[in-house]
Amino acid sequence: MPRRFSFKVVLAGDAGVGKTSLVNQFILKKFEKDYISTIGVNILLKDLDLELDGSIYTVQLMFWDIGGQEKYTNVRHMFYRGASAAIIVYDITRPATFLQIPDFLQDLEQTLTKKIPFIILGNKVDLSDNRRVDKSNADNLKETTEALAFYETSAKTGENVEHSFKLIGEACLKEANK
Repeated sequence: MPRRFSFKVVLAGDAGVGKTSLVNQFILKKFEKDYISTIGVNILLKDLDLELDGSIYTVQLMFWDIGGQEKYTNVRHMFYRGASAAIIVYDITRPATFLQIPDFLQDLEQTLTKKIPFIILGNKVDLSDNRRVDKSNADNLKETTEALAFYETSAKTGENVEHSFKLIGEACLKEANK
């Protein structure tokens, strides 16, 4: 019988970078082209069966999709409490969203009592003709921040979404089994 775990994963990033769309692509395998801004926080669940050291574990990921609007800056830290991992998202067509990543990471570090695994996602790679953030900049940021991984994703096409989200689930499971 598989062992069960439940992990809180926070999604952080500026408004409009595609956090909700990424979670919906991962959980529901669909993309909504109409943008509706997240108000406060939206919590979504996904169960995964993951293998670690030859054993199968059932892992429930609770995604806390946190609104990225500036008005939530002062309360965002409340949603970070108890997080097992984080997914930090920026929009490859909007450099300002990339430049905000260190602020989100600093908020996480100041709020949590321990370091948690996190990944950085450059979303909207399907709009590569409009790219304004060079991939090498994100690769460098990954190295300097000790991010677990960096991927470019597309919530629209699903590119790298499944892999990224499973990776964060595996990281949570490894931390729990230390």
